[in-house]
Amino acid sequence: MRKKRQKGFTLIEVLAALGIIIVLTLALVVTIRGQLERADRQNLEAAMATMNMQISVAYDQPGREQIDFTSPSAMAKAGILSSAQLEQAARLKLSLNESPPQFVLK
Repeated sequence: MRKKRQKGFTLIEVLAALGIIIVLTLALVVTIRGQLERADRQNLEAAMATMNMQISVAYDQPGREQIDFTSPSAMAKAGILSSAQLEQAARLKLSLNESPPQFVLK
């Protein structure tokens, strides 16, 4: 009498395939996380350049003596920065050593 051979995968084959899938998934997660951090930094740098340009334009306007350039909230109150830019400014440092003041990365 012949035994019928069962069709299917052994436990070792299933575990090996699962291990490969886990390693590939982890590599993908690490790569995606790095790309997201890089994109976030580039977005922050672009926002910083925009805010610095807005400060420069406002600084060159007549009557600038009446505007307080010493804090992001004061510039938002004066209409130089928007509320969304004010949120991003919290992640930046305002350098008052320059004329006009400029945001720099922390």
